[in-house]
Amino acid sequence: DPPSYANGPVQGYRLFCTETATGREQNVEVDGLSYRLEGLKKFTEYNLRFLAYNRYGPGVSTEDVMVTTLSD
Repeated sequence: DPPSYANGPVQGYRLFCTETATGREQNVEVDGLSYRLEGLKKFTEYNLRFLAYNRYGPGVSTEDVMVTTLSD
């Protein structure tokens, strides 16, 4: 969902995806409210967080969401 409070119109979103075991983080710019992550490893735990940004810069990120991928 879009932020409940925004300091101006939202221009986009940023998704941070961190592989828990290695600490390797990816940073993806997202235009809409959904995004499909591809190329993830099997049976691996990832930490996801999101933030919205506008012309004034990034907002506060969400709390971390922990997910684990399945086999295929």
